Amino acid sequence: AGPDNDNLVIKAAEALARPESETLAVFGAGNQALFECCALARILPLKRLHIVARNRDKANAFATNLLARGLKLDICVSMAEEACRQADIIVTATPSRVPLFDPEWVRPGTHIAGMGSDARGKQELPSELFERAKLFCDLPEQSIQIGEFQHVRERIENGDFVLNAIGAVLEGRCSGRIARDDITVFD
Repeated sequence: AGPDNDNLVIKAAEALARPESETLAVFGAGNQALFECCALARILPLKRLHIVARNRDKANAFATNLLARGLKLDICVSMAEEACRQADIIVTATPSRVPLFDPEWVRPGTHIAGMGSDARGKQELPSELFERAKLFCDLPEQSIQIGEFQHVRERIENGDFVLNAIGAVLEGRCSGRIARDDITVFD
């Protein structure tokens, strides 16, 4: 991902996350996760960060790197369930091909940004979550081909799910978050 993609994720968070969001859960401990944490900390009143990564040493190094960048957050390395249950925002930035968490762990009002699904077969988010969420992406045609929503493509094409382009939200052509308890997903 480059600066344009990072900027779009930030604009989506500004439009879709609750403005008082204080707790971020990030899945992954690579460069993309680092950029997202730093950017979100600039626009939201974040106080806590849960890092979920397969390698604990890499997660600890990631936390040290964030602190060295001046982020003033309480940072802990967490298990997926604990992180999701406490998060106001969840960011996934992994190469996963299977869902990273159980949809029941996501509480009402959470904003989720899925970053890693960028090829056929990749998946970070549980498709069952989409039943109770509002769905957004940068390019719908791309998202249903190679993004997170490829796994529910038929349901989107059948009208079971509404998938909105974030540009339409930013331009005021459709609504983003309407209620405090809305779960919003941005791919």
